Amino acid sequence: MKKLLFLLMAQCCFLSVQLCLTSPQKVCIVIPAYNEEKRIQPMLGAYLPYFENCKNELDVTFIVVANNCSDKTVPICKKIQKNHPNLEVLNLKQGGKGFALKEGYLHALHKKYDLIGFVDADMATLPQYFHDLIKSTKDCDGAIASRYVPGANVWPKRPWLRKIGGKCYNWVLRKQFNLSFKDTQCGAKIFTYDTIKVVAPDLQETGWACDLEFLYLCQLEKKNIQEVATTWSDQPGSHLQVSSKLIKDFLASPSRIKKHHKAKVQQKKLEKKKLKRKK
Repeated sequence: MKKLLFLLMAQCCFLSVQLCLTSPQKVCIVIPAYNEEKRIQPMLGAYLPYFENCKNELDVTFIVVANNCSDKTVPICKKIQKNHPNLEVLNLKQGGKGFALKEGYLHALHKKYDLIGFVDADMATLPQYFHDLIKSTKDCDGAIASRYVPGANVWPKRPWLRKIGGKCYNWVLRKQFNLSFKDTQCGAKIFTYDTIKVVAPDLQETGWACDLEFLYLCQLEKKNIQEVATTWSDQPGSHLQVSSKLIKDFLASPSRIKKHHKAKVQQKKLEKKKLKRKK
């Protein structure tokens, strides 16, 4: 009798482990959207069916975070939502990509996802390439798409002003923060639940410098983030217009971010000293 009970228990344990191994990975993709009535429908029309076809591998939820929209972005998303229960829509009065991402991340933390990330609504990153990004998180704390590392494919060629501006900005950032990433601004990133849990509550940047701030906080938290070559296509209708005001804001962002997180830097230094003393 004891032997039979032991065999039954062993079989139950085996089935439980097997179930865990075969369960789809739970993923949440946040989509910040500011007046995207022209692009959000084709974007969701590509992403929703693509990941529906991956349901044996991935259980994906999408959260569209509309921020300060004055067009039909929200009604369009809510109409699509009726046929897609894995689509959530947040309608925020305050604007700013950074604000939208933080609110989307905090909302996602209420559920136990394996991975949480974001993709821009412009379809510059097609769903199959975001899928590649998800696959790249196997042995790290997150993966970010990059247009500037070997193996990346960017088409059509970006306007020279944006290309040079982007590379110069990233060079400045690497010097300011000692970051190794060649592309901090590409609009496709994915992180583990724990990384989002540790970093998202501390985000302060409400605008376009949010990507830089996030990666800087990952560095402070000793998170292993991989930069992955991607296929990326420049899309019309961008809300990011190069101007003297934007350039000044980007150049000022490193010192602003450091100031915001000065206390955390000091805390990490104290923790490091304590560990050395224990050794």
